[in-house]
Amino acid sequence: AKGQWVIPCLSCSDNQTCDWQKARWQPDECQYLTPTKRQLQQCMYGRRVLFIGDSTNRGMMYYLMEEVNETLQEWDKAHDTKFYSNLNGGKTFTSYAYYPQFWLSLNRRPTFERTLEQLIQRSRPLENNDQTVLVVGGVQWLNTRHLHIMQKVLQRENLLNILVIIKSIGMGFHLPVDGIRSLSLNEVQNLWKENTEILSQAKNYGYDVIDTFSITMGRYKEFLQGKCACHFHEVDKFEFSQSTMRRKLRHSSHPFVGKRNSSHNKQSLVQDFLSVSKLHYRVNGPVNQAYSEIFLSRVCVNRLTPPL
Repeated sequence: AKGQWVIPCLSCSDNQTCDWQKARWQPDECQYLTPTKRQLQQCMYGRRVLFIGDSTNRGMMYYLMEEVNETLQEWDKAHDTKFYSNLNGGKTFTSYAYYPQFWLSLNRRPTFERTLEQLIQRSRPLENNDQTVLVVGGVQWLNTRHLHIMQKVLQRENLLNILVIIKSIGMGFHLPVDGIRSLSLNEVQNLWKENTEILSQAKNYGYDVIDTFSITMGRYKEFLQGKCACHFHEVDKFEFSQSTMRRKLRHSSHPFVGKRNSSHNKQSLVQDFLSVSKLHYRVNGPVNQAYSEIFLSRVCVNRLTPPL
């Protein structure tokens, strides 16, 4: 959907007074509900979420993982297939397959069909309903041909009733950088036409869509360009404060109480302490946050109660 970035400013005539850190994406003529952590955990209970795409899709997956678990304990610049079963207290499963593997020669590069088939097979068991979610997309590789292939694979795998979310084309590669391709104005216009066709075809197949082209259009300068960092997010390391660690241990699922079974309780307490005290990560980036929040809203749209 079309929309605009709403930025708080002290003066509308002076953009130097605007706080871009507090900018929010506002779709035209609609709004999306942002689930609370508790609502999100309930919404994701028992669900299996499969991601296939480039690092921008991976940024959405890590945002989901952080929101569900309150923190991101595992992170890397995965360019292969990853599986995570430690979400939501082990009640939510997530898998990810990187596509396309652009660093390989064309004759060695796995096809989209093969990559999707392998991701599905390695993520089973999968239910043929919205308990299974498939998220597909990237910066600029997606086209209608991929949607045709995906529909064929889902039909063959008896998964036509799952929830499919398409992350459409995003802006990027605008600024000339040594060693990295950049787009001309004519190529950007062709990209917009391609994105329009993707939105139309996805609607015909009954897929849900996050139109990231319009979201990223106004903030393309925040596209982190580089050979291994072409996305709208960054992941930073952080450690919990001592007060936060104490709070988490107090709410541990294995509290140390009494002398009975003290050996088992002590072992559980040590495990909880190690889990809390080890290094954690945080996903940063307002653009990634904007379309990731829309993603979470779409996944949970039928499981949230709108405010009165």
